[in-house]
Amino acid sequence: MQAVQRLKGLIALGMAFTLILSPFNASAAAQKNDGVKENIREITSTTSSNYKDLEFLKPILKDKTVVSLGENFHRVAEYSSMKTRLIKYLHEELGYDVIAFESGLGDAFMTNENARNLTPKEMMQHSIFPIWHSKETLNLFEYIKKQQGTNNPLHLAGYDMQFTSGYLTQFIAGWIAKVDKEQGQQYFNFEMQAMTDLYKVLNEYGMDDGHPEAKAAVKKVKETYEPKYNALIQFIQDHKKELAAAYPANPHMVDIAIKTLGDRVKFIEMGMYNTKESYEFRDRIMADNVEWLMKVMYPGKKVILWAHNDHLAKNTSKIQTKEQGKWIGSFTSMGELLHKKLKDKAYVVGLYMNSGRASTITTQKLFDIKPMPKGSLEELMMRSGYKIAFADLSKHKSPKQSNSWMFKPINAAEDGMTSEIIEPMSMRFVPREQFDGIIVFDKVKEPTTKY
Repeated sequence: MQAVQRLKGLIALGMAFTLILSPFNASAAAQKNDGVKENIREITSTTSSNYKDLEFLKPILKDKTVVSLGENFHRVAEYSSMKTRLIKYLHEELGYDVIAFESGLGDAFMTNENARNLTPKEMMQHSIFPIWHSKETLNLFEYIKKQQGTNNPLHLAGYDMQFTSGYLTQFIAGWIAKVDKEQGQQYFNFEMQAMTDLYKVLNEYGMDDGHPEAKAAVKKVKETYEPKYNALIQFIQDHKKELAAAYPANPHMVDIAIKTLGDRVKFIEMGMYNTKESYEFRDRIMADNVEWLMKVMYPGKKVILWAHNDHLAKNTSKIQTKEQGKWIGSFTSMGELLHKKLKDKAYVVGLYMNSGRASTITTQKLFDIKPMPKGSLEELMMRSGYKIAFADLSKHKSPKQSNSWMFKPINAAEDGMTSEIIEPMSMRFVPREQFDGIIVFDKVKEPTTKY
């Protein structure tokens, strides 16, 4: 399987210039719950605007600054629906004002800036990776759009360093052209070519760790375009006053542009590293971007983070993951870096599924998910008998019979760092070390791509 396939799949779907066990059901499990149900709450809906079933979250989250909403696989309808519902609840009931995606920092910023001139569909397509483009996620953007005209808007943000769409490139080019038309056109041309050249290499070599030719080819792309990006950043710094005057709507426009253009070079550089190195390189930058957003863009505001479990869990370096049949140590994630600083001011929720169907990341090919094996995290929580089960791990300080599973290693399904599909029992971790809360869905389906 191609290494870093999920990283590649984040945007390969949307590149316009293409250049990536035995059954054990919930009802049967409920008959022998072994005391597990004592610590599990039922969530009754993924879409309802009646939040009665979520009210138990208020005392848990009232003093938190950041709530992270993960997922063990990207292409799942229920995950996007549930996260959308939770975001609405957090915004309406608990004062969370920012939703930040595992997508381009600049792309989301500019979409948020122009939200009143865009449809919800355009907002979604311009700001977040295609893996989440679905009817289920569109519902969130319809909500964000609606809130734009109120005294309590929900701000859209991103924290990734990867290229997300050409929308930001077009805007920055037009913005720079107001000060220097030739400079603006040159930027648009070289950025589009840089991304084309990079993805040509990644598609040819598949981002496999064992290709020194790929590393050399990416290095050549970096050497070609890094001077161009650096020169443009210098131009922006030299013409800061004129450019700020050309976009008076937000005083952070210059900062966002400089930060995003610097991230372009880092995005290219990431292709030179092996799987684990590239994840850690990217996650360090994402952690820095989250901190920057909280300090500079949205000081004092409560933030919701949307990403894969791998990027949000609190101690990912302690996780064991099965890659190509071998157990290896996972990487140090953004979540682990943020946990060291935020500590109990953050609450991390991991999402898992027991059975159903999903679609692959890059090709959207459907595949079935059989009920998870006995002894897995998913099967254990399904002993509750609930179709959507929530466990709050944060209040448990020491193990006893009913919560012992939270304090010892358990296996769960993951796509890991290299797989295109979900693999049962492919990740091993101590639940309480990684998450404050866990949601497991009994049955899921693929995202609705017609919207």
